[in-house]
Amino acid sequence: MTTRVLSLPGWNGSGPGHWQSRWERLDARVVRVEQASWAAPSLAAWLERVEAALAGGEPTVLVGHSLGAVLAVHAARLEAARAVIGALLVAPPAFDRPIPGAPASLASFAPVPLEPLPFPSVLVHSTNDDFLSMAAASRYASAWGSQRVAMGEVGHVNAESGLGTWAAGFELLRGLRARAAFRVDPRLEADSSHLAEGPLSQLRLMDEARFPWCLLVPRVSAAEDVRHLDEAQRAQLEAETHAVVDAVGRVFSPDKVNVAALGNVVRQLHVHVVARRLDDEAWPGPVWGRGPRVPATSGELLDRRRRLLEALHGHGFRPVG
Repeated sequence: MTTRVLSLPGWNGSGPGHWQSRWERLDARVVRVEQASWAAPSLAAWLERVEAALAGGEPTVLVGHSLGAVLAVHAARLEAARAVIGALLVAPPAFDRPIPGAPASLASFAPVPLEPLPFPSVLVHSTNDDFLSMAAASRYASAWGSQRVAMGEVGHVNAESGLGTWAAGFELLRGLRARAAFRVDPRLEADSSHLAEGPLSQLRLMDEARFPWCLLVPRVSAAEDVRHLDEAQRAQLEAETHAVVDAVGRVFSPDKVNVAALGNVVRQLHVHVVARRLDDEAWPGPVWGRGPRVPATSGELLDRRRRLLEALHGHGFRPVG
């Protein structure tokens, strides 16, 4: 599964051009912790919202910017923080100089805890941030046990820094997410059933009456694209995909087998193998966006399952269930 991320903006929130807002659009598993007041921050009130978001115990990475990064450090003391597997802390203010226009309530976030964090963390800062000197960034990283990443002269690492989606930062986040154990994304779990385990991938059968449809999900935590697999894993995924394409072709006698790895909605790396026919309702277009999913009957799924497993015999897939 793509591990859940709690997005923690700072004072006045993060607008649509901010990299945090872009990440939330990029990946539905990046979820903003909304605060009652972004303009009048209160440590107690903001912590309460974070604690509620962590209450379910789901493995989570915290991504805090500015005051949100300081909030993440305070949140490390919460009992619910046992669910946190890592934190990306971007441009936390040092409170060692006045912050123009700041409300008095902002002072509730000081002093910033200077103790080792109970989870891995990465501290990102620029070399010309008005609110975080190089010395303060070094002091924070040393106290928290954080990996420190200096970005150069990009100010407060915010929307005004012109970072766009900030791909380098998203890769730092992916590295933290990779520390979680592998699990299939809950959206894939909801739409499919576990068919077999291959040497690299979990093979799943989509619950879709209109199109015989398989998924291969490599068991590599935080892999979102084939570039996140090593050479041996890429070769194994290719072999497993070839075996499933061949099985789908022999079982369903389609006019075409579609193979795709998009990941625009579910970012976890997964490969679709879909049997297509000239008379299916989506032909010649793709199967995505063709109305709501039509669940197959239990009999249809059992028949597809049996025939696919027979066709895959001898290709290294171990049936489950």
